[in-house]
Amino acid sequence: MKASNVDATAEDNSYNFIYEKLVESDGDINGMIAYALYKREKIEFIRSILSKYSRAPTEEERKSFYVSSNTDARLNAYRIQAGVIAREFLEISLEEKVKEIEDKWQEGYLQGQIGSDLKEIKRFGPGVLQGVVSSWIFSFSVALVLLAAVVIRVGPSDAFNEVLRVIKSEPAKPEMHPQTFNEPRK
Repeated sequence: MKASNVDATAEDNSYNFIYEKLVESDGDINGMIAYALYKREKIEFIRSILSKYSRAPTEEERKSFYVSSNTDARLNAYRIQAGVIAREFLEISLEEKVKEIEDKWQEGYLQGQIGSDLKEIKRFGPGVLQGVVSSWIFSFSVALVLLAAVVIRVGPSDAFNEVLRVIKSEPAKPEMHPQTFNEPRK
């Protein structure tokens, strides 16, 4: 049966072959979107008649819609509109996928960076401990040298009093030693 005979038969039997005109195969997404656009326009047409006249469309009005929606120009317009919708959907989907990939990459990068930072801290910790211990050892060594110098200068019996005086920041008391005074020469 030729397309024109099919259309004439479809009109007579109230069957519309627009699905076959718009959808070329089971995987034709654009055709399916175009068919959905046609159906949306048909529903809007029916609602418009219901709203305007408070009744369903007459047979004459339905035939008029069928004829106007089945022209080559109108079918191409459905396909073009479907292509635009499909591209917009694809762009949105791709943007979301790119964002998801970027987020996962960023998360992985940050986890890697945090892991790297933790490794650095773990390497840094023993170094800090070594620094603290060596500082204490150095300070203790300096204190021992100073204590030895005090013991040599004032003697073991007065060393404790001299250390307390230094800690309290008191001025040194002059001691009378015969060798420190210059006696007049005779």
